[in-house]
Amino acid sequence: MLKVGVIGCGLMGSLHARTLRQMPDIKIAALYNRSRDKAERLSKEAGGHVCDSYEELLKQDLDAVWVATPDHLHTDIAIAVLEAGKHLFLEKVIATSLEDAAKIIEASAKRPELKAMVAYPLRFSPAYRKMKEILSRPGAGKVLQAWSMRTHYLAPTQSVYDKYRDHFYDTPNWYFDGSDKSGPIYSHGSHDYDLLHWYGGDIESVFAYGASSPQADKISDAFTVAVRYTSGAVAHVSTPWVTRVEDDTTGVATENLTVVNSNGELRVKSDNGPEERIQFTGNDMWEQLNGHFVSCVRENKQPLITLEDGLRAIAVSEAAIRSLRERCEVAVDYGPLRQAGKRQPEERKA
Repeated sequence: MLKVGVIGCGLMGSLHARTLRQMPDIKIAALYNRSRDKAERLSKEAGGHVCDSYEELLKQDLDAVWVATPDHLHTDIAIAVLEAGKHLFLEKVIATSLEDAAKIIEASAKRPELKAMVAYPLRFSPAYRKMKEILSRPGAGKVLQAWSMRTHYLAPTQSVYDKYRDHFYDTPNWYFDGSDKSGPIYSHGSHDYDLLHWYGGDIESVFAYGASSPQADKISDAFTVAVRYTSGAVAHVSTPWVTRVEDDTTGVATENLTVVNSNGELRVKSDNGPEERIQFTGNDMWEQLNGHFVSCVRENKQPLITLEDGLRAIAVSEAAIRSLRERCEVAVDYGPLRQAGKRQPEERKA
């Protein structure tokens, strides 16, 4: 029996707890949330002792902890989880600064026997998984251009329907708090920066444009980011919160084929043969995401998405924010990975 705790019982913490509750041989043993009523409601549904602090939760007999607090609260809690000897499942983004992300990576390095993963669920969506398989086939060729535009409507004063969760939710206040790290360009867009990295390798530089709707004058809830890969390939990302009509399109063009995911339908065309269309009737990414981490803990496997991957994603986020502010192309800084002795992007040859 795998005994788990959940820190943060809002939108994402509740979703993960409900998903874990359906899995065999898993017990939700402890819960903590800053507002106790949310933890108590979730406890009635999914089980678990309600704690008065995350420190109290970490003293419980637990194997792993799911951290789903607001982004800016991740650092101290994630480090405490690792120091307490628990496996760490950390909601994206890893942190709201490269320095804080590096601190979490450093804490993980001191406990190599523990598994740690950043939760980017799109990597576990059936269509995106199939895209990765196609792009990894022999003869696919190197990436030349990629794009990801996943539109969404989000406002600070109304409940929002989330198609990924089939659920209405109230917009968390910190989504629109006016800080550099709020709004879609940092956290929401990091899903797409992670996908671009997964499909085509490290990103060298970005150039960002942004605009603000009347209900969000403190943040850029409309934006687009132009991307240059270290390999010389190019891409763009846009995940705005201003589009009432939702539409998801992610594509990659390589030397020898093009694959496009349009709202869960894949279109694939290589140099030889007709276009192929693959439809997916369901999306089990939450089950796959949580199940993958559970299997990594049980079978001593390396998670698909590492803490270093989490830092790479926000390195692009940080560069996009700076580009938006300074109105210029900005190099992506992977400095904390270099200091930690991790693999760095190679210099792109002219």
